[in-house]
Amino acid sequence: MLVIIIPSCEIYDEKTNTFSNTKEQVLTLEHSLVSISKWEAKYHKPFLSDKEKTNEELIDYIRFMTLTQNVDPKIYNYLT
Repeated sequence: MLVIIIPSCEIYDEKTNTFSNTKEQVLTLEHSLVSISKWEAKYHKPFLSDKEKTNEELIDYIRFMTLTQNVDPKIYNYLT
């Protein structure tokens, strides 16, 4: 298992021209066949290949690996 801690921070939203604060979030991730299966069902291609993946594809895989409950979906936008 992998644990990622996303610290709290202040974020500027260009669409609404406002600032907001995020709470610290701890994500517990587990690489598994279930995660791969969900990803492949969404993208209709093999996950384990030599082809480069887009940021969206990689973030989705992190979503599928997440075991932590009730994660704010916006938190994945803060991963680099």
